[in-house]
Amino acid sequence: MIGRAFLSQKRLRGIAVFCIAATFSVAGLRAEISDTTRWADPSHVKLGVEFPGDGYHADWELFRCDCGDLLVRSELNVPGDVEAGETLLVGGRVVLSRGFAGDPELGASLDAPALMMQLALRLLERAEPGGPAGITEDREIDLVEEISPILLESYSATGGFQAPWSLQGRISPTGETRRRFDLNFEFRVGAGSAAQRGTIRLKGVADFAALDFPLAGAGSLDGWTLTWRDEQDPAARAANATSTLDELRALLKEHSP
Repeated sequence: MIGRAFLSQKRLRGIAVFCIAATFSVAGLRAEISDTTRWADPSHVKLGVEFPGDGYHADWELFRCDCGDLLVRSELNVPGDVEAGETLLVGGRVVLSRGFAGDPELGASLDAPALMMQLALRLLERAEPGGPAGITEDREIDLVEEISPILLESYSATGGFQAPWSLQGRISPTGETRRRFDLNFEFRVGAGSAAQRGTIRLKGVADFAALDFPLAGAGSLDGWTLTWRDEQDPAARAANATSTLDELRALLKEHSP
């Protein structure tokens, strides 16, 4: 049911509620977590998502560049099949992808990892409103929300989870700049007698240190497939003349919408 929706690009198109974009930033990162650091401020996140009972799970590794670009390394596991690849959002305007040999369309979309990233951050905010600095020792999480929904919004769609929902799990400090989490999120799909219970397990580590971006600006664009968010983007026609990531970034600045 829900697991299939997140791991198939074709199914994602049919469930608009689950189409969101990444919303976290890397402003003001330090060598240690300050009291003003938000859960939405990690520079690097390892995130695993499990859909109990369905046999579907995904592992994503997200990196945020101080230039604003977002890199996602994906491994999507369905019974009998694995898809893996990388997706890079440059300037918020063009998506580069490589890998995903079985379904190249998966690489052109950030919907699934962005949805799970935003959901994880919203749940962490609810579990500890004071941010990651508020987690100084192992914290058991056990809460039930009867009133407030979880609202998700992006460039392409809006959606969310209506109350009631519940959250159980643990958040732990891992060094000065990292926080480990293992959360079980329970919610309902539908209403009345047709309502079904859904469960998503989100586990991983969020790092709030100022880390180096893993892709060098001088790196070649060979092997990457480019997909423009707007086919009429003023930089699209000239993109064939670029051979490195830095050249592509410069082109986007030169041809601003």
